[in-house]
Amino acid sequence: MKAIQRFNLVTTLLSCITCAGATVVFVALDRHLETPMPTEPPSQQLRPSLAAAPEAVSAWTTDTVSEEAEADTSARLAFVPDGPEIFDHGDESETSVDIPDAWSVEVTEQPAAGGRAARSAGQTNINRARRIAEARRSLKQRLAEISPAATERLVSRFKSAKAVWPPTEIALVAIKDEKALELHARQKDGAWSFVHRYKVLAASGSSGPKLQRGDRQVPEGVYAITYLNPNSAYHVSLRVNYPNAFDRKMAAKEGRKDLGGDIMIHGKNLSAGCLAVGDSAVEELFVLAAEVGTRNVRLVIAPTDFRRGEATAAAKGPEWLPGLYAEIASAMSDYKAPQQPSLLSLLGFGS
Repeated sequence: MKAIQRFNLVTTLLSCITCAGATVVFVALDRHLETPMPTEPPSQQLRPSLAAAPEAVSAWTTDTVSEEAEADTSARLAFVPDGPEIFDHGDESETSVDIPDAWSVEVTEQPAAGGRAARSAGQTNINRARRIAEARRSLKQRLAEISPAATERLVSRFKSAKAVWPPTEIALVAIKDEKALELHARQKDGAWSFVHRYKVLAASGSSGPKLQRGDRQVPEGVYAITYLNPNSAYHVSLRVNYPNAFDRKMAAKEGRKDLGGDIMIHGKNLSAGCLAVGDSAVEELFVLAAEVGTRNVRLVIAPTDFRRGEATAAAKGPEWLPGLYAEIASAMSDYKAPQQPSLLSLLGFGS
């Protein structure tokens, strides 16, 4: 082949290659120009879950939830009695009543985590508050439930004790070392009659007064009943006005600050400073206290039965304890000790 022919062939091949390459480039460019540009960043298109979460919504920001918050307030105050007739503070008008933590139901605002999880957790708390609010009963409702059977038992006890029914005043005498709670009753200005001796199923601690929160001691002294709780976690309960004026005075003298509180007479058989007497017994005391009014209920809590021994002999503790025990002994003297069963009566021969 001649040189000129070879030159023409190479030129032709190069032209073909150039044209083909240009064609590919133009086609690709044309397709690129026809593809619409994305309106969102690629990261949001490919992984929507990585999109920024919306700002956290508080569980209490909407009107609907605010109404539930009001329901929660009712739930937290479920132990508060319905009327002033049972919200008495005895003779201690200065006594303040704290909301018991053990009965509170706190629905708290959710952490700022946002999204469905936060709203779900908030709704769970709201539903819980609603259930508690719906389940709680008023004093009248609770009395309607337990009063018929409890009153029948009480009438029988008063009849057996030859005591007048219904009484206008009652006194409860708790004796720690005997794990007993005596019921005494009378008509106004009449003589006290011993009615029944209940067994204390649980009472934590030992001999000695309650001095501070967490010592698990049952108080010792002369107390009143401040109110009745129809929605107790321990069936029903009667709240004791510990700390009373004497307790606070001695604490101030010794520099003790947190005296504790929330002392109850309640059902079941568990105790952390309270007197647990079982459901049947507490129903009777609850109904009876409602019958006479809490102003007419007196409670004496003693380490031992001072009616059978010297009060100061049992005093081992603070320097003021003998004086307290003398006061307790004087209060106990108003209530005649129940007759101890004889050996013959225990064997079934006479009384």
